[in-house]
Amino acid sequence: MSDSVDVKVPELGKVEEISIVEWKVSPGDKVTKGMEIAEIETMKSTFSVESPTDGMVDDILIEQGEKTEVNRTMARIIQA
Repeated sequence: MSDSVDVKVPELGKVEEISIVEWKVSPGDKVTKGMEIAEIETMKSTFSVESPTDGMVDDILIEQGEKTEVNRTMARIIQA
């Protein structure tokens, strides 16, 4: 069985809440380390979230448009 890696909402300074603007991937999609998988937004800026590993998207845990706190698991990737 392959290991899975949790993708967490990144810490962005003093920001405590972000929203998911757009998912660039779906469950089942193959990803490579450094590939943009989501776009998130704070009150002031938009940021890209990159895949921390090569693998396949197993699950997306936060809906597009949903507001959430930092460090929450937003997706899970099964390592290749």
